[in-house]
Amino acid sequence: MSLGPALARDARVLLRLPAWLGDFVMSEPIVRALDHWLAGGTLTLAARGAHLALLEGRFARARRLVVEERGGTARAWSGHDAAILCTGSFRSAWRAFRAGIPRRIGFARDGRAFLLSDALVPARERGATPLALGRPGSGKRFLPRPLERSLTELLGSVGVPVLDTRPWLELQEGWIAAARARRAKLDLGPSEPYLLVNAGARPGSAKGVPAELWRAVLGELCRRTDLPLLLVCGPGEEAALAAAHPGLRAVRAVHDPPAALPELAALCAEAELVLTSDSGPRHVARAVAAAVVSVAGPTDPRHTAGARGREELVRTLVPCGPCHREHCPLVGPEQHACMTLVEPERVVAAALGLLERARSVTIPTPR
Repeated sequence: MSLGPALARDARVLLRLPAWLGDFVMSEPIVRALDHWLAGGTLTLAARGAHLALLEGRFARARRLVVEERGGTARAWSGHDAAILCTGSFRSAWRAFRAGIPRRIGFARDGRAFLLSDALVPARERGATPLALGRPGSGKRFLPRPLERSLTELLGSVGVPVLDTRPWLELQEGWIAAARARRAKLDLGPSEPYLLVNAGARPGSAKGVPAELWRAVLGELCRRTDLPLLLVCGPGEEAALAAAHPGLRAVRAVHDPPAALPELAALCAEAELVLTSDSGPRHVARAVAAAVVSVAGPTDPRHTAGARGREELVRTLVPCGPCHREHCPLVGPEQHACMTLVEPERVVAAALGLLERARSVTIPTPR
């Protein structure tokens, strides 16, 4: 499908990458594709500075434009022939329009189609209940699907092929050195095996794994394996990490300060297994080919159903989900049921099974 003429290979292109960490990682394949396509042109990568650090050492010809919460000024975006908008926000389309970028390519949603020169209408689905999900849609909602697939279609609509849709992050020596230095401070040798647990969550986030579930899972893993547990969190998530800490001697916590994203990528890559909620670190772990157990609550699993590699997804079916709400509006026993009803035994079984398959770790019998 083509919306207009093919993107010229000598064009000056601004690529507005997603604001959320997981979406940013899932957009990596189109950065690769554009970097290859624009043989005689220029590419500007506009994203949050912390996220751009994950592309360190790659795409040397691409200019980096740091975009924080409000996205910067239109002047910083000017001088480009085309803007490709990976975000679905009205603001990004308005900024490209204000900057005088003649070709503005993006998804036609959230009332911004009139600001785009090339507007791709996302696929929709009927309001029936999808298989193995609990809640029917209202009307014809947008079809939940992996972002890398949607972005591949967006680039294909302007003639740019994406030959490999699997997101991947290339580890840099500095990242590995930082991760090993951190582990050394926690009395873990550079080659000592460990389990990495992303125990962080934004305050009140429905995506966060309840502390009670983490404590049960980590306690059982300490009983069933001899591997130390390394707990990580993001900035502002220290309270969630502390609540998940079961007080076991095998647990080490990374929180002072939290690991930067490049260090997190290296910690994921060198871990025997990564346990995480369905959040940004899940996608970082997948992109460095780590073995991953993900616990999902309010999110639709179809959003992340791309090439999953060595991953086990643990979720439970509830009538109210998947709702995609940041905070659960329910009260009583139904509150956050998509997470509180997840049985710790399922998470532990997924972790032990993946350890055996992925790393050939011998799992001792229960003591």
